[in-house]
Amino acid sequence: MTATLRPTARFPLTPDLQPLARQTNPAAPLYSLPMYSVEVIAPSGQAPQLDGWTVQSWPVASLGDLTLQARPHHPASPDDLRAALTRAGFTPLGPVRTHR
Repeated sequence: MTATLRPTARFPLTPDLQPLARQTNPAAPLYSLPMYSVEVIAPSGQAPQLDGWTVQSWPVASLGDLTLQARPHHPASPDDLRAALTRAGFTPLGPVRTHR
């Protein structure tokens, strides 16, 4: 008798909270670019889709609605991430933290 193992999720995974898979720029390998994290107010409660960025989000935040991690596909600063989020209708809260 063979037992079939079924994976279990520890929390609900909804499509709007899944990380987006995007093609990176081969001229700028992702590992050489910093990862930024910031909390945001999300008007729709969903993660932003930012051109030129790979974004992951979690619905856990002490200041806002979501915590985001974003890695640019090109050299970019924390101010560039703040500007991209603002253009997309999100409000960045607190500091943008840099992770190398």
